[in-house]
Amino acid sequence: MDGFIFTILLFFVFLILMVFLIFSLKGKPAMYLTAITATLSAWFIGLVLDANIDFMPAGFLNLRVLFPILAMGLCILNAVSKKSD
Repeated sequence: MDGFIFTILLFFVFLILMVFLIFSLKGKPAMYLTAITATLSAWFIGLVLDANIDFMPAGFLNLRVLFPILAMGLCILNAVSKKSD
């Protein structure tokens, strides 16, 4: 099996396990685990896109930095909006 395919499959196994774990928890631990899972997933997706999209001036688009920041920001906004309700 190709190493890239194995890495993608390993990521999906990790993601499925984390989703099952998040749905089994309640309260703050679920919120923290959701934020960690979303941030790691966004970093991995950004890394794969940076490696596969050719961008000539800089060499990469820095999506591996942008996506995790956006994911964590959305998790924080979600937690703040739930707390105000």
